[in-house]
Amino acid sequence: MAQPTFTLPIQRAALWSPEPLPLSPLPAWVDLAVGPPELSRVEPLLRRRLSPLGKGLLHVAGRVTLDAGPLRAVFASRHGDPGRALPILADIAQGQDASPAQFSMNVHNAAAGIWSIATQDRSPITALAAGPETFGMALLETLAQHRATGEPVLFVYGDDRLPELMAPFEADPAPLHAVAFLIGAPASNRLQLRRSPGGGAPTSPEPQSLHALGALAGGMGDWGGPAATWHWAWEQAL
Repeated sequence: MAQPTFTLPIQRAALWSPEPLPLSPLPAWVDLAVGPPELSRVEPLLRRRLSPLGKGLLHVAGRVTLDAGPLRAVFASRHGDPGRALPILADIAQGQDASPAQFSMNVHNAAAGIWSIATQDRSPITALAAGPETFGMALLETLAQHRATGEPVLFVYGDDRLPELMAPFEADPAPLHAVAFLIGAPASNRLQLRRSPGGGAPTSPEPQSLHALGALAGGMGDWGGPAATWHWAWEQAL
């Protein structure tokens, strides 16, 4: 049975990492930043609560939204901020209560909550995690919300390497990075994707997000995971 192909209209795109990523040169329409994130929209009190990953997520979100006004958003991460979970788990293992301050920023939607506060935007936000396929699943969720409302929707994804104690549980470690798309029409750049359940392609050695971005150089590519193969095809403006 043929699987459906979905087309995502992308108005703006941004990628951030603290150090250069192993990617082919990206097209000029992708806002690329390496080094300290730009967080002028986030007041210092909130900024201090963010982890490096959280700062990256809000950097790319700010770069693609600009003056777009209120927006529904989908924030996604495979692992979230597991480094924040370790002190909580250590306290629990020693019979101590978890710190409320640590717990509040450990939940999966912490960065999304800070974004809502910083922008004073009360639009609905979805926080999503779906294992190795989180990037693709979050894109489909964002497209579904765009089609349901007819309005642009903010997509924000980011991940970091697991702490050393958890590293054995990760087969395809991702360097710290964050990516955002503003998905809505009209758009000059489009991403076509299709998910084929059951795999079939060789397992890809790189995280799904970096593979999809790397496909920008060649226009298309396949990412093989443990449960499915994802097919990417980029249509770029001339």
